[in-house]
Amino acid sequence: MKKQLLAAAVAATMTSVAFADVSITGGMKVNYTNTDTNGSTVDAVAHELDLQVTGKTGATTVYMELNNDSADGVVDNTQNKESNFDVEDAWMKTSIGSVAVKAGTWNGTDTILAKDSTRTTGNWILSTDVSGVSVALEGDSGASAVKTTLAGDIAGVAAKYVMKGADSNGKASDELYLSTEVAGVAVTYAGISSDAADSDAAAFTVSKEFNGVTVSYSDVDADASYKVDGDTAAFGDAATFMATGDDASAIKLSTSMAGNTVSARFVSVDSTNDFDVNTFTVTRPLAGGTTLEVTYTDTDKTGSDNDSELLDVELAVKF
Repeated sequence: MKKQLLAAAVAATMTSVAFADVSITGGMKVNYTNTDTNGSTVDAVAHELDLQVTGKTGATTVYMELNNDSADGVVDNTQNKESNFDVEDAWMKTSIGSVAVKAGTWNGTDTILAKDSTRTTGNWILSTDVSGVSVALEGDSGASAVKTTLAGDIAGVAAKYVMKGADSNGKASDELYLSTEVAGVAVTYAGISSDAADSDAAAFTVSKEFNGVTVSYSDVDADASYKVDGDTAAFGDAATFMATGDDASAIKLSTSMAGNTVSARFVSVDSTNDFDVNTFTVTRPLAGGTTLEVTYTDTDKTGSDNDSELLDVELAVKF
């Protein structure tokens, strides 16, 4: 009897334990590339593996992303061990009253003008809605400037205005993003106005589907000290070919054909020496949830010594 009473007393003092809802997703891709530059050919095989772990309990979410790729190399050539499984994004998101709070490490969203791939420690965002307008205050413990973002809908136009305080160089900047649809044509605008000299940029994109073919046209204009390095469908990864002060325009055609997604992209770059980047891509789903993608890129620069051709065959899977 005494043992039963003791067990009941211990049980009464224990708090209940709630187990979080944990999910694991991820993906891996392996790429074979053949690069021909002025008759000099290089073959390479590379991989990239991502693993995302998400835990939820109540209104709180914890997220962690792990990554391993070929650039990590090996630490023991005799055993051929991978050197690193890097932690990339790691953050927690919850609510305090009507204010959403996110803190940790992550990289932001790419735009047509800029590729936001920098991760800094101590990132934080406080956000809420005020009369239908999303208001967010964001910063970090690094050198990046604290920024305020206002976003909402104005007469059918999705608008976002970003005000960045002085950065490590003492320069502030404003960004404006607009998107809408006019007579079935998707229209977007992105613009950056900076206190730094010759560092403004603007981009304009229109897109429409014609008989199953989606046609997109984009144009970007950058001042002498600004580099367009965004990663979007219209231009692809601009960081691979754009230099500081370059302007560019692009036309992309995309459609479905015999179960494949087929696209062609033609980019013309206005640089010190003008050049063109033409890309053709075929993507096909395979059995087992894998996807095969073949991309051919031809870069034609001023002067035959600068031309290159790239064949990229990618096998990818997500789970």
